[in-house]
This record gives sequence, structure tokens and C-alpha cells, in this order.
Amino acid sequence: MVPGWEESGDVGQEVAVDAEARAAAAARMRRAAHGLRAFDVDTFAVETDGPRAVRDPVPGSDGDRSLVAAGALVEGCASFVDHLVDDIATLLSAGAATAYDAAVKGYSLTALDRLPPTFDDHYTVAFGKKLLVATITVTGRLAEPDWIPMACLAEQLALYLVVTEAAGLLDLYGLDDDPRARYQYFEETAFENDAHLRLYDEPAAAVDHAVDPASAPINAWFTPFYDGFYVHPYVEPRY
Repeated sequence: MVPGWEESGDVGQEVAVDAEARAAAAARMRRAAHGLRAFDVDTFAVETDGPRAVRDPVPGSDGDRSLVAAGALVEGCASFVDHLVDDIATLLSAGAATAYDAAVKGYSLTALDRLPPTFDDHYTVAFGKKLLVATITVTGRLAEPDWIPMACLAEQLALYLVVTEAAGLLDLYGLDDDPRARYQYFEETAFENDAHLRLYDEPAAAVDHAVDPASAPINAWFTPFYDGFYVHPYVEPRY
């Protein structure tokens, strides 16, 4: 099972969608795809597709499914940002110090609950704000004419969850037989490594990082991968 998929909130759930809603969603995603400039439409093709995808394919064709998947990625950016904003508001209104505390109090967090569960006692309002900035930073690069590599693990994790959101939208509206496959080549091209996936296998920490916040591994999520890579000033590690 793909990490984060089973907790995908509005998406990834089996619901009845009528033909009119499906057609409207596909049309909306086709329009949204024009906001994606950093990658060609055929980045979202699969091996079984026919000729190279173009920007204005015939609706229902193989190329159209690639275009719809590109648009779903753009829509996934918007919906994940909205979910993250809502989660920050929930933590504040519930008086919950962390995502873990929110769960204890019976609150569900659509975005933060999809992050690696080992670290849920580190998902504070401050962390949520930093992840929001990292998300906006990395998703904004999709609109650039050329792809700018992701600078840190937090950006990579955020884009991974956006991809999960996009695949969930395709699944929700029945727009593709294998939504995750649509993004396989994109992930191979855009991601620096698979460190974000390994976070889901991390064991629980044996130390109390509240005593020494600087030692918390979550701080490294916002550290640039390499020299010459730069993160947004708001998310730069302060320890």
C-alpha cells in the first residue's frame, strides 16, 4: 500500500460518481493542466498509451488521460494546500499542541494525518506553517518553464503527498484505471531520492526530543540536500 494513501481524506475513497460529475471533473483538470509548465504532458503517460501526448488531445484518448493526470496534479496542489491550512486552523481552535494531541482529542487532520506517523508528536502549528511554505514553494515550481530541483526533504514529502492527492482525485472520479502509474515517471524525474518514503518506516524515537529540540530528526527535513540548494527563509532550521 502506498504510504499516505489510506489516510487521504477526501480522495482515495470509493464513492458513487455520476457521468456528469466525471465529465465535469475531467474538463476542469484539462483546463488546470495548462498551469503545469515544468513537465511535458507525456510525463504522465504509461507504457500502454499510444503516440506521444499533446496539449490538446482528443477527449477520451490515451493522450487525454495524460493531460487529465497533469491537471489532477495541479488540482492536487490546491487541495493539499487547503487541507494543510485547515489542519493548522484545527490545531489552533482545538488547543492541540501536536497532531498526536489532536487525535487524542478526537480530531481528524486531513493533511497532517498523512505524514509519517512516527513523528506525529512533532507536527505542531509551527511545523504546519513551515510545511505549508515548503509546499507552496515546491508546487510553485511546477508552473515554471523548467523544473527547479527540490531543495529539501520537506519539499519532497510535500510533493509526494500532492501526487497522492492527485492520484486520489483520478480514482475518485474514475478517470484512470491505474492512477498511481500515471505519476511513476514524474516521480522518477522530479524526486531527488526516496528518502521521503523511508520516513514511513522509521521506528519510534527512543529519546525525548522535547528536552533537546535540536536533536529531533524532523529539523533535518528543512535542511538543503546539497550545497548550492536553498530553502525558503521561513523554513530554514533555526537551531
